[in-house]
Amino acid sequence: MTVKALIAQAARQFNRQPHQMQQVFSHRIFATGARWMFEQLPENGPKTNSGFDAATRFGLYGGLKYGLSLLAFAGALWALGKVSLLLTPLAVLVFYLVEVHFLFLFPLLLDRARNPLRTSIRETHRIGLARALIWVLAIGVFMLSGLLNRRQPLRRWHIGCLSVLLWYQHEVRNRIQPRL
Repeated sequence: MTVKALIAQAARQFNRQPHQMQQVFSHRIFATGARWMFEQLPENGPKTNSGFDAATRFGLYGGLKYGLSLLAFAGALWALGKVSLLLTPLAVLVFYLVEVHFLFLFPLLLDRARNPLRTSIRETHRIGLARALIWVLAIGVFMLSGLLNRRQPLRRWHIGCLSVLLWYQHEVRNRIQPRL
């Protein structure tokens, strides 16, 4: 599978129910996003045995994931700026280098995996850090480019989220499901 095929598969799935877009800006952005992701997960997984677990601290995990990523970004921005302002765009790579380690965190939380942080990091490295980073960068560009569409600025964002869920399904969920 390629990242292009993954995005295309996610777009087809999304186009079957285009009205499913959610307003993502709220004080409970991670819990709202997690509920939406739960509804998109294929039925053949651990979640079929139980519903959405609203007690999971999605805000805490999201804050950790993006807090660490933003902290790394800020540190890299500062350090690279000390060397040369021309290097500061590389701080974006540092953000994604940290963020990619938590690539499958939310799907793992939805599947109620034991040790979701460690499992996400392990699965990212199993896939290959370079491959995961390149794919995440491509999906990120796809998602962010959608914000330029005034009529449906979040359409590509949702498709990008779906592509990560499908990637999780193909690369992680089907393989580790018995251990969850």
